[in-house]
Amino acid sequence: MKASDVALALREVYDPELGIDTVSLGLLYDIEVEADEVRVTMSMTTPNCPMAAAIAHATETKLETIAEGRGVEVQVVHNPPWNVGMLNADARKWLGLPEN
Repeated sequence: MKASDVALALREVYDPELGIDTVSLGLLYDIEVEADEVRVTMSMTTPNCPMAAAIAHATETKLETIAEGRGVEVQVVHNPPWNVGMLNADARKWLGLPEN
């Protein structure tokens, strides 16, 4: 398993308010795959995101389904803060924002 496999799987985890996956939103800051653990460092669109716990839990649950017996860890950070420049082209289009 590679970090790109994890990112692909996390395209199935959505922000329930925006209806956009966490990868397209640019919420994933780091993915580490080791022999015994998969770790994801991610952010939310705002430090006070009301859906933060649900998104982090959905991320952890998805990781558990693909971890192949490894432990999983999801760390939510707010530094650096998320900004709209982290959106990919699909998310920008969905939100009606101009392309970069």
